[in-house]
Amino acid sequence: MKRLMFIGTVSLAIGLSSASANLVNSDTELHHNQASLLVSAGRILSLQDTLSIVSHYCKGKLIDAHLYQETDKWRYDLVFKVRGGELLHLSVDARNGQPVPGLPLPSECRQDETTAR
Repeated sequence: MKRLMFIGTVSLAIGLSSASANLVNSDTELHHNQASLLVSAGRILSLQDTLSIVSHYCKGKLIDAHLYQETDKWRYDLVFKVRGGELLHLSVDARNGQPVPGLPLPSECRQDETTAR
């Protein structure tokens, strides 16, 4: 009985922390078909166009990409594998391919970089 009560308490605690995390993080991840509609409407850049812009200031192999919406703003959260096998996380404005204002640019990226490393 004590074991069952402990499991129930842990489950409840995990459920409450997940619910509160969802309230704090109000970003909504968009799916591929939603992204395609936004690109077609000219509201955001395609992932390909975004990566073309990002390649001017950040080099690496794309590992993962997600599109998020927060109110009227869209951003791509990108993960690159860079030299040495390290993973680099970068958030860019999906409307213009530039780093999200207020978030630090990873040290491996240079805003004014135009040459390959």
